[in-house]
Amino acid sequence: MTALCEQRFTGVLRIEGSPAGAMHLREGLIAGIVTPGAPGPESLLLKSGRITEREWSAAYAAGAAEERVAEQLTATAGIGAAELEVVTVSALYDAAFALALNRPERWQTEPGAVHLPLPVRPGVHPRDLLRENRRRLSELSQRWGSPQQLVMQRVTGRAAPSGVANARFRDILLHANGRHTPRDIAFLVGRGTFAVVTDIVSMTARGLLDGRPAPAPTGAGAAGAAIRTPAREGGAPAAVPPGPLPPAALPRRRPGTGRPTTN
Repeated sequence: MTALCEQRFTGVLRIEGSPAGAMHLREGLIAGIVTPGAPGPESLLLKSGRITEREWSAAYAAGAAEERVAEQLTATAGIGAAELEVVTVSALYDAAFALALNRPERWQTEPGAVHLPLPVRPGVHPRDLLRENRRRLSELSQRWGSPQQLVMQRVTGRAAPSGVANARFRDILLHANGRHTPRDIAFLVGRGTFAVVTDIVSMTARGLLDGRPAPAPTGAGAAGAAIRTPAREGGAPAAVPPGPLPPAALPRRRPGTGRPTTN
């Protein structure tokens, strides 16, 4: 990633692994990441109820060819540009987190831009993704144990959703049937995988979910071990500038106001 950024590469970095993914770069910056490990911006908008299928289909048909889906949504679906930016940036960071959980098996580059429905403009520097991934993996390791095992385990509720005041916790309990993983629940409720995972850790600590921490990984196989700090000329590690920290939940519009609020 560092080399591609320095080369101002435009194209796709296809990653094979569990999960697989595709990083879309524009002039060395990451404009989007597509992976089955985390919901993309389209899924977040639709599953959360922020927009309807009809609104998405109309905006996509009118704007996809020129990457103007965002402009179409702001014009026809009553969603603001700032709100859309929050959703797209949050989805990109969440996808990067999903890919960082395991070492990639192989990767290859494909030069040339590929159209994205909702790209992040101008893009996110790889150093910012590195910084945030390390923070997230460290947080989960300290609060729980192995992040890899946490995202793979099936979630089982120990409380009735109707008896829980927190709306986010209620949504998770509705799907905590012993068959769904945190990733599954993220797709079902229209929230980021990391946001759902952190809520699951909190809910388990409060006795709302079954589960116990797994040992944190060590050595070369640890989560994120394949990620390396970019180096300056001369070999010194590059300073990592502060990056945007995505919110824990997708903002929703307050009825009648058009302003986003966080649930």
